[in-house]
Amino acid sequence: MEYGFLSLLPPLLAIIIAILTKQTVIALFLGVWFGATVINHWNPVQGFTHTINEVMVPSIADSWNAALILLVVFTGGFINILRKTGAGQAFAEFTTKKINTRKKGQNFVFGSAFLFSYTEPVLILGTITRPVTDRLKISRVKLAYITDSLGSPLAAMSPISVYGPFITGIIGTQLTALALTDNPWSLFIQMIPFNLYGLFAIVGVLFIINMNLDFGPMYKAEKRAIETGQLYGEHDKLMIDEASSSTEDTIDSDIMSFIIPLLLLFVGIFSVIFWTGEIATNGLVGAFLNADVIFAITTGFFIGTLGAILYATLRYKMPLQKLLNDWVDGFMQVMIVPVILVMAWSIGTIATDMGLGEVIAHYAGNFIPAYLMPVIIFILGALISFATGSSWGVFSIMIPIAIPMANEMDMNLALAIGASISGGLFGDHCSPISDTSIMASTGAAADHMEHIRTQLPYALMIALAAACGFLVTGFTENSILGIITTAIVLLLILFSLNKWSKSKGEKLVE
Repeated sequence: MEYGFLSLLPPLLAIIIAILTKQTVIALFLGVWFGATVINHWNPVQGFTHTINEVMVPSIADSWNAALILLVVFTGGFINILRKTGAGQAFAEFTTKKINTRKKGQNFVFGSAFLFSYTEPVLILGTITRPVTDRLKISRVKLAYITDSLGSPLAAMSPISVYGPFITGIIGTQLTALALTDNPWSLFIQMIPFNLYGLFAIVGVLFIINMNLDFGPMYKAEKRAIETGQLYGEHDKLMIDEASSSTEDTIDSDIMSFIIPLLLLFVGIFSVIFWTGEIATNGLVGAFLNADVIFAITTGFFIGTLGAILYATLRYKMPLQKLLNDWVDGFMQVMIVPVILVMAWSIGTIATDMGLGEVIAHYAGNFIPAYLMPVIIFILGALISFATGSSWGVFSIMIPIAIPMANEMDMNLALAIGASISGGLFGDHCSPISDTSIMASTGAAADHMEHIRTQLPYALMIALAAACGFLVTGFTENSILGIITTAIVLLLILFSLNKWSKSKGEKLVE
């Protein structure tokens, strides 16, 4: 509580500057520097030193963060090899013979996400499906929106994701402290129907795709893609530098040039999951729960890339030296992503050090009746996660508050947990400083701030519907009524926006 509402200023400053200037890196750095300056008694010189030595360098040194940076780098190499060998184009041509409309293409991306429910599918899904969506004239920001909506929301409800053990670990700690006998994994499963934001972030994508309900900035992006074939804006700063990766020297490849790397990608992922998760000891589910998933995906991209290079060398006699150069070029094309990630982690660290979560929870958590607690927990979590860009940080703050509070008020524990998870997912889904949103922009090769600008109206709409659902569950503690309420409110909002768009003489995207 030392810094009070000053703790709000660093992330708020970064978000405002990023939106106004579209300079994400500079905006985040200024936010971190400002926070570090406050911490160091308003001394900007010491604040700068603190920013570099105490915040940014430790962010890079963190083992999880370093592993994610390597994953991004290997992803860039994989993408460029698929492009240079013609594999991506071959996959697009093959797939669009059946998936030949924009609606089918978007549903294809949606359905494919469930193949990666053991982790956030944003990066790998965008990488694999982008050749198809490009060919079908689906805008890059629409692809980023679909993958982002199926990222942390899907992973947070998957027992075999990295989220599962993390969330249940926090739950278990609180149950032990309160001498409760509930099973953490049972509460995790019971939480799912109460996770209204997560559920409807996913379901909302289906509504929007199949009811042709694009609106606002997304409508304009989709209209441009359909009418002109331009998948991104003229001044967009793409997360993957496509300008430096001309396709003029690519070859006409067969579909095996894509299938072989993809199969090796999956072989690499599952082999490492079973190895690091010790499947012989822990069983199938236990292997997923204990595996090093980030390392598994990185290994999959590495093995898939080697397979693509070998096939192109043997089948099409492409020079090995050229392919290796293309691989390294792919690393260079995504180097902006690790920089943005480091800045995003740093702003989250500053917000945590200044006690942002505790400040918001303290001032908003007093004198609230029990039936309002679910919606309050959700709103608090949403505010904190949007400001910090971290769902896990919110889980760590809100679940230890929500469970004892629910126990004291005789409230359904699963409901309190679901509201906490929903709040965390909101910011992870749409905050400009969320690493998940950054990964979604990267996988889709979109402008990051355009992704946020086009996605945020959808996220706010779903958050409003979820808040109404939590009001109902607060009174009834009935998850079904909460789901029905959220669905009705969401559809009413969508149809109202649809009518509003038509009143302006706009035709919604078909």
